[in-house]
Amino acid sequence: MKPILLTAGVVALLFSPVAALADQCAYVTQKQAQAAAAYLPAGKAFVNFCEPCGDTLFPAKDSVAAASSVVNALPASTTGLDQDYWELQINGGGVDLAYVYAKQPNGTFINLAKLAHCPTQGVWSAYDAKGRKMKLRKLPGLQR
Repeated sequence: MKPILLTAGVVALLFSPVAALADQCAYVTQKQAQAAAAYLPAGKAFVNFCEPCGDTLFPAKDSVAAASSVVNALPASTTGLDQDYWELQINGGGVDLAYVYAKQPNGTFINLAKLAHCPTQGVWSAYDAKGRKMKLRKLPGLQR
């Protein structure tokens, strides 16, 4: 009886909404990766926040990109997928754009996937400086 329950639990987890939302924008087009990198140059503050993973309080403390974000090509052979994709790396590690928020000059945080036009589910577009959800009327332009 226990093996049946364990198997049923594993199958339920695999088909749960949280599992289905994982890695929404980890592998993206070159254009999307480059757009996200443009919003996160060296010294730019960001936070990692994953609502579909169970995160509930937007972090009060942000991180800083130690070096410029790096866009790397991921050949189909390395992703196990049927075509080539691209990945954004921040501080040496690959990230899912859906769960990274770039700090803007006005103190708000905007989702990198939104900025890069990568579709997401269960991810809020922006948070204000106090960590409250906010709606975007339009995407900000890049600072020159």
